[in-house]
Amino acid sequence: MFATLLLAAGLTGTAAFDADTIPKAQSEITAACGARPALIVRWDAFGDDDSAAQTLIGDGLSFLTTAFKTVCADATLKGEVAKQIRKIALTQAYGAADPIVYISEGTLNVEYLWIKGEPVPDAAVVAAEIAARLRGEEAEAP
Repeated sequence: MFATLLLAAGLTGTAAFDADTIPKAQSEITAACGARPALIVRWDAFGDDDSAAQTLIGDGLSFLTTAFKTVCADATLKGEVAKQIRKIALTQAYGAADPIVYISEGTLNVEYLWIKGEPVPDAAVVAAEIAARLRGEEAEAP
């Protein structure tokens, strides 16, 4: 745990992101879905790749909140969000150009290769992937 804190401390702006952007996104997800899953970024997965972390920080979480607004517009899926998702974890992926979205033990994992100058995950793609997981469809292997 201490090593994780040291790695995260080395990435510029992560504390402010965790303190400001994450609660704002949680509030937007709660407003759309009626559920308030915990939301974390696994900064340790970024290693010392500050440019990737800055891409996530700079773009914020609008792709995620937009995806949840789309998913929760469907009453059945809205109910499934409350039943199936207790936590949302974002992490840096290596080798996958598209977001990888899967649910494991109540955690919705969104893995993406954040690269400086590249777009954030497409909200429509993330929404479709979340909806598929909530319906019990398995994620495709990268």
